Amino acid sequence: MEHRRLLPTLLLVISTATVTMAQENDPAPRRPFQGRQSTLGGGLEMAVPVGDFNNVWGRNFWGFGANFTYPGRLLPFDFGFDFGYARMGTREAVVYVREEGSPDLLEGDLTVRSKVYSFLGQVRLRPVHGRVSPYVEGLFGARQFTTRSDLVIEDSASPDSWDRQSDAWTGAYGWAVGTLIGFGPQFYVEGRVERLYSGRVSYADPESITIATDGGVDYATLSSATDVVNVQVGMGIRF
Repeated sequence: MEHRRLLPTLLLVISTATVTMAQENDPAPRRPFQGRQSTLGGGLEMAVPVGDFNNVWGRNFWGFGANFTYPGRLLPFDFGFDFGYARMGTREAVVYVREEGSPDLLEGDLTVRSKVYSFLGQVRLRPVHGRVSPYVEGLFGARQFTTRSDLVIEDSASPDSWDRQSDAWTGAYGWAVGTLIGFGPQFYVEGRVERLYSGRVSYADPESITIATDGGVDYATLSSATDVVNVQVGMGIRF
C-alpha cells in the first residue's frame, strides 16, 4: 500500500528533473536583431549641387565615398563614420623657379587642385538583416573646401613642395537611403543616395585659376551655400 503512495511522488520528481534538464540544455534565447554584422564599404560617387550651390557652381563633380558601421546590440541601429572626397577642378602648368642657393632657373610642374571632403557621423536604421538589407540614415558632421598647389621639380635636390591656397570649413547634416545586396556571407554591393545640407562658404573657382611662369597662383572665389545630393555605387565586406 505504501509503495502505491510513493509512485505518484516518484513520477513527479522524475518529470520535474526531466523538464529542468531540458531547459538547461536548450540554447540561449536569441536577442532581437542578433547576428547583424559590421560593414566596411566604398565606391564611386557623383555629387549633384542643389539650390544656391547649383545656381553659383552649376555643375556635377566626381569622387568617392567610404563608410564603416558597427551594429547596436538590442535595436536595429548601426553607428559609424562616413567619408567623402570629390575633385572640383584642376589646373596644371610648366613653371620656372629658382632653387635656393642656385642662380639657375629650374623647370617644374605645378598642379593646382580644388577638392571637397566630407567627415560625417552616421546613425543607420537597418531593420532587415539578410541578403537584401535596405536602410535609412541620419548624418551630421563637417565639410572642407580646399585648394592646394603641388610643385614637382625633376633632377632637384630640394623635395617636392606644396602650398594651401584656400581652405574653408562648414557644418553639415542630412540623410541617406541605400540597400546592401549580399554575395556570399561577407561581400555585398551597395547603392546609396545622400542628401546633405551644409553652410555658406567661399571657395576657389577652378575655372578662374591662372598659373604664372614663375609659379605664382591667382584665382577668383565663389560664395554660396553648399547643399548637395551624392549618388554612390560601390561594394564592401561584412564581418
